Amino acid sequence: MIEDQYLIKQLKQKDLKALDKVYLTYKEEFFLFAKGFSISEEDIEDVYQETVISFYENIQKGKLNQLTSSLKTYLFAIGKFKIYKQAKKNKVSYEDELVIHADEEIQTFEIALSNERQKVLKKAFNSLGKKCKKVLELFFYEGLTLDEIQNYLKYSSKDVLKSQKSRCLKHLKELVEKRYE
Repeated sequence: MIEDQYLIKQLKQKDLKALDKVYLTYKEEFFLFAKGFSISEEDIEDVYQETVISFYENIQKGKLNQLTSSLKTYLFAIGKFKIYKQAKKNKVSYEDELVIHADEEIQTFEIALSNERQKVLKKAFNSLGKKCKKVLELFFYEGLTLDEIQNYLKYSSKDVLKSQKSRCLKHLKELVEKRYE
């Protein structure tokens, strides 16, 4: 992740050697990934080039400053949508193809992104106070209703508990956002 962020920094400075490195590093894996979508080798080449260009433009336009996943995951996510677009353009019915041929690959990248987000959320959650953690655990993890939580934690009213839960969620959201800055 550190090397990925370094590449982003180089690309912001329009370092084309860094762009070449990105292009060459992920090309072979991208081609293997894209072959599961039933598009031609020529289309895969075009899609990959468009993907790398979009990635570079996102950096130049300031849409990507800090990675929240690996560079590979980010790049392949762009590519996946370009593949869908190309398959649709070629009038290939890709819905069934995706389920059969590409489900594992897609899940791998989504899981990597999800795991990174879960780590950030877990760190933020662990930095909450005891009261907030307990309210959120009971509501989200245990699935208790507000009435059940009110009785269990002996809150004076349901409205007080709602306010507490709302403040806790707001604080958790702020902590998560700080970790992504």
